[in-house]
Amino acid sequence: MSLVLMWKGGEILKQKQIENLKQSSSAELAQLTKVIVSAIEKYQHMPTLLASNSRVIRVLEHGRAYDIRQLNAELEQISRITEASESYIISPSGVTIAASNYDQETSFIGKDFSFRPYFKQAMAGLSGRYYALGTTTNRRGYYFSYPVRNGHEIIGVAVVKVDLSQFESRLKNNKFNFLLLDPDGIVFSSSRREWLYKTINQLTHEELQRIVQSRRYKTQAFEKLPIVAEESFDEEANLLQLLEVSSTLKGEEKIDRISYLHLSSSIYSLGFKVDLLIPITLIEEEVALWRTIFMASLLILILVLITARLRRRMLSERSQALEMSRHNQAYIREIITNTQAGLITLDEEQKIESYNPAMETLIDHPLTELIGMPFSDLYTPISDDPEGQSKALFSEVSAPFIVTASEGFLHLNSQSPRHKQQVAVEMTLCKMNLPNSLKYLVTFHDMTERKRYEQELMHARNALEHRVVERTSELELANQRLRDEIQHHKETQQELIQTAKLAVLGQLSAGINHELNQPLTAMRAFAENGLTFIERENITQAKGNLNKIVNLCGHMSDIISRFKVFARKGNFQHSPVSLDTVIQGAMTIMMQRIKDAEIECILPKINTEQVIGDVVLLEQVLVNLIANAIDAIMESDHSQKRIEIKIEQPAHDLDKQDSWLTIRVLDSGNGMDDVVLASLFEPFFTSKSDSVGLGLGLSISQRIVESMGGSISAANITQGEHSECYKDVNIGAEFSVTLKAV
Repeated sequence: MSLVLMWKGGEILKQKQIENLKQSSSAELAQLTKVIVSAIEKYQHMPTLLASNSRVIRVLEHGRAYDIRQLNAELEQISRITEASESYIISPSGVTIAASNYDQETSFIGKDFSFRPYFKQAMAGLSGRYYALGTTTNRRGYYFSYPVRNGHEIIGVAVVKVDLSQFESRLKNNKFNFLLLDPDGIVFSSSRREWLYKTINQLTHEELQRIVQSRRYKTQAFEKLPIVAEESFDEEANLLQLLEVSSTLKGEEKIDRISYLHLSSSIYSLGFKVDLLIPITLIEEEVALWRTIFMASLLILILVLITARLRRRMLSERSQALEMSRHNQAYIREIITNTQAGLITLDEEQKIESYNPAMETLIDHPLTELIGMPFSDLYTPISDDPEGQSKALFSEVSAPFIVTASEGFLHLNSQSPRHKQQVAVEMTLCKMNLPNSLKYLVTFHDMTERKRYEQELMHARNALEHRVVERTSELELANQRLRDEIQHHKETQQELIQTAKLAVLGQLSAGINHELNQPLTAMRAFAENGLTFIERENITQAKGNLNKIVNLCGHMSDIISRFKVFARKGNFQHSPVSLDTVIQGAMTIMMQRIKDAEIECILPKINTEQVIGDVVLLEQVLVNLIANAIDAIMESDHSQKRIEIKIEQPAHDLDKQDSWLTIRVLDSGNGMDDVVLASLFEPFFTSKSDSVGLGLGLSISQRIVESMGGSISAANITQGEHSECYKDVNIGAEFSVTLKAV
């Protein structure tokens, strides 16, 4: 609660002092605004006076060198008297013909300012205003312009530039920093030179592009003021924190966070905004000092209270500690007396000092006679050198809380037949450094039952290992049978694929005969004609016939090689496959059936599309789909007979990293009903009439596509897009094969 009061009190004090600072700074802001406005606007009528000067008019009309020299001197004198930065006269083409800085390296004479808005405004018959970074002098200025008229004709422009840097030194004040912002929020003038061309807010890309295109600031880069925090003080002021770089006495740079009170006022006549940044560091330091004093006083009070409380508590704890010590001693005695483990203590010479009742129970004999006897008379470790092992146990206990353990036997040389001769035990030894002496604590645990359990566990583990060996052998035999069945299944699947391919070739045998018969007939005719040409000694014609026969042989070889590749049997490897090669190969095989059925075939335009697969298997899938499409068209009563193949990228794949390609085969048949669609890819299912086919084509095609990592699907094509009345009428079927693209 005290911390909250301290913090709230500091905030109230800070708010009050900032409010007082705001009141005094608001008056300074108003006065500063008036000074800036009056300092700039006192030059706004100078272009009007220059435009009415007769020498200016003569120079613009005739351009005589004498008049120009006189006008340059006159402009220089006017600028010096009025403290204007520059004054100059521009011809209608935008080129400066006279200027007050005619004799300087940065003279405006001959410079083209036709791109400046103030020139365009004056040439339009208006008085112009503009602010920009000078393209020649590289100095910031505010420009006033006015048209020079000869009667009703505008023959030039008079311009006066006001250099804003001359005001910055006059307006500097240790109490505040001022910023003159243009409509885009860019610092055009400031009492801090490092803040020039900075922005209060971040400019968008469009705003930056517009400013660059205007050439107002040449190639000047714009950065945002390093404002790290901003909060509203009231409706008229904000509190800002800026990062500022300063130098230490050692010349090193350091970055400080400086807080400012931010006030703003707009100059509507100039299009500027004046901002004041008044440091509030002193206010924050005063508040921090007040909080420190308050906190120190509070801490002193708390320390006094804590000291008194600690004294009372220390006396109480001392009394409780004495009581607890007595209680703990009694508690420890009860634990030692009633524990199931045997305990003995040894002195520095490793002689027995004391023991608990469990020790007598463990050895089944009184141990009074062992007091003062060496520890080795009671316990013997299991070792080839018991005496050496016993000494090693004590040497290993080199520090308190380090425990050593060993297994051995308790033995007692006694004449009584009732006591146990030997007891198998586990011994642990711990060193105890007491204030005035060295002691050892020894613990004994009976291992008789544990030894029996270990023996039983060893027998169980051996039995389990034997069972695991037997079960592993059974699993190996089962795995071998499963591998044999998988291999048999693969061989059966390969046989089914080969059977389907041979069935397709059988269906195409008539087409193959036709494809080969035509070239053979032509070859015979060319050969007979060639013999005639040779008899007539017409070697040129005979050579032409022989070339035609060679071409026909090549054509027949291509047809036969395509069917040989299609019919070959073997292992297939998945690799990049050109879709153009696959489609052209399938069309070569099926072209005769397509021609015989008088079906229009529309093929896609393929560039370099490739998918992952096997060219022969993928060609078999396309041959099967095209054959099914031909059968469906032949069974339909549609007048239009058409098969169309499309290559597309799935819509759901557009935003994924891996790309896929879909081969769509569309026909103009009757489509399929829901029962056929549900069972389409089942083995030995066929929808063809007269039990044509084995019903394995689509089932094998599905297995081929899935082995390539793809998918195959079927759907109906309806008239929904063409007629609302027949939206459920099928006008064909569509099969889609989707594979991973390369």
